Amino acid sequence: MDAANPSMTTVSRRPRPKTRTGCLTCKSRRVKCDERKPSCLRCLSTKRICEGYPVVDRPTAAITNQLADEERRALAFFRGQTAHRIFGEQDANDWVPVILQIAHVEPAVRHAITALASVHESLQPAKELTWIRQSPQDRSLSVQMLALRHYNHAIQSLRGESIDMSSRPDITMVLCILFLCFEQFRTGDAACLVHLTAALKLIDWWRSRTDNYTKLKDYSRPTLEFMNEKITPIIQRLRVQFSLCMDSRHSWRGYGFTPGLPPPTIPPSYSSFDAARRDFDRAMNYIFSALENKEVLCPHKPVRDPISVLHHWKDTLDSSDLSSQATHLQDCSHQLLELYYHVSIVITGTYYTVLETTFDGYIDQFRAIVDLAEQVVLDWQHAPKEYSLLFSFDLGITPPMFLVASRCRHPEIRRKAVRLMLESPFYHGVWPDRYTGLCAERIVDIEEAGMERYPDGSTYVPEHCRIRKVSADLQDTKDHIAMKFVRSPFVENSPVYTTMVPLTS
Repeated sequence: MDAANPSMTTVSRRPRPKTRTGCLTCKSRRVKCDERKPSCLRCLSTKRICEGYPVVDRPTAAITNQLADEERRALAFFRGQTAHRIFGEQDANDWVPVILQIAHVEPAVRHAITALASVHESLQPAKELTWIRQSPQDRSLSVQMLALRHYNHAIQSLRGESIDMSSRPDITMVLCILFLCFEQFRTGDAACLVHLTAALKLIDWWRSRTDNYTKLKDYSRPTLEFMNEKITPIIQRLRVQFSLCMDSRHSWRGYGFTPGLPPPTIPPSYSSFDAARRDFDRAMNYIFSALENKEVLCPHKPVRDPISVLHHWKDTLDSSDLSSQATHLQDCSHQLLELYYHVSIVITGTYYTVLETTFDGYIDQFRAIVDLAEQVVLDWQHAPKEYSLLFSFDLGITPPMFLVASRCRHPEIRRKAVRLMLESPFYHGVWPDRYTGLCAERIVDIEEAGMERYPDGSTYVPEHCRIRKVSADLQDTKDHIAMKFVRSPFVENSPVYTTMVPLTS
């Protein structure tokens, strides 16, 4: 009590324990966080982007011990083998910790990883499947049944927990990618296309969802960066690969997907091949959107001719001084970008054609593509061991080689493309390049059957003998590929032929 003022009393404040679980934005501002996720209300009310929450360092062993034996085994197999097969060595280091962290708190993701790792393990040589004491055939079947069971659990968990794109876009897209990989391991293109189409629709939704601050502030910065820097590039690369391996002239309209993507902003120069590769992915997606829609449905930016976007990107790449990055890996990246540039020229020039003979005017581009691919394969042999497997979600030689083998009717060039695929130790997606090479080899055999060879070794394939559209699915027995095709000229009710391609000689 103050002697001068007896009525005043001294109030002592009790110290409050500091919260250590608030978002990073509130912690840096030293204000109390309400801890709502993905973005806290305090950040939203003050029009700030929530920086997200610190990652809680939970002991992996303690978490793993809470899981069932089959889940522990699957997570270990995913971490040690499957992730590296899918993402490659570089991207796996970024993806694995994130996905496993999500899997420990999201049952749907955990089931999806268990399913994916199990179906991958079922494809391993029988002698390596020693964890179940049964015959090799029964062991493989048991792992496949385990994979399907967890795949169904993942779908049920997704429905039961009502995870939706608006609240958890990162989880939704991770599941979409895991489902896509699962179907690629298990069957082939047809089922994958369903998940890829869904992913493309979700990415298009995400772009519209985050095009202004009012919508943007609903998500934390880690979520925004994960969606924009990790998810979107992978989906874009997959779209390019699928559009090259199936006939790119058959629009995605039939799958209910016709987005209008804006053209990429090409800088004056590139500081790295990775930056050039990202812009190429964006350019190719813009090109496909422009070709499929005949105009880009983007009201905020004028329509640009696809071929001008390609030339602009190539001029920037050629003028960029990237000599300081001249490692074996970067040489491969540069050659792959050059290779894909020639591929894109062929695609834009033939997209609206109804005649397969139009491709006969691109012999120089086809020859350049296979020569660059051959050099890439040679350079890979001298690359560091950690890069001996090219990223499955990255640019590879298989889509361009399949394009050459199926569209170029020059016998020498197309057979060189087939040989590069058959001899390749790499994977396209999760299919061995050799599988795609076997399908391409069958296309060559079908088209040239009964054709007369000229003295110079060339063979002219008439229009009605050429194959226009192809799809392929790995059979459940894993010993054959069912390849379906349509001959030219292609019409809506064209007969569909099926040929079985054996995987063993």
